[in-house]
Amino acid sequence: MRSMMAFAALLLTMTACTQVPQWTLFYYPDAAPGESAEVLASQGELDQHISGYYQQLDQCLAKGAGMVKLSQTGSGSYLCGELCQRNEAGALKCQRLETLASQ
Repeated sequence: MRSMMAFAALLLTMTACTQVPQWTLFYYPDAAPGESAEVLASQGELDQHISGYYQQLDQCLAKGAGMVKLSQTGSGSYLCGELCQRNEAGALKCQRLETLASQ
């Protein structure tokens, strides 16, 4: 009985470690006021601005908004990318990018 419980615990631990985060937070702390993260993302490498990984979009958006709010300058911009992966050329590409409309 004890070995079955240990096996179950091990199995649960292993599956929790293999979950791939669905959303990636891209944060641009030096964005000028009014400069959108979409424009910034099109100008440079996304992977230089990764600030975290999240399972749900609302978690990613909340973290990005919090980072902007807590920044020393009060400025910055962020995007959340869904299912981001490297393409054949090595560039990071996401299926879609989201941000809060009020940003």
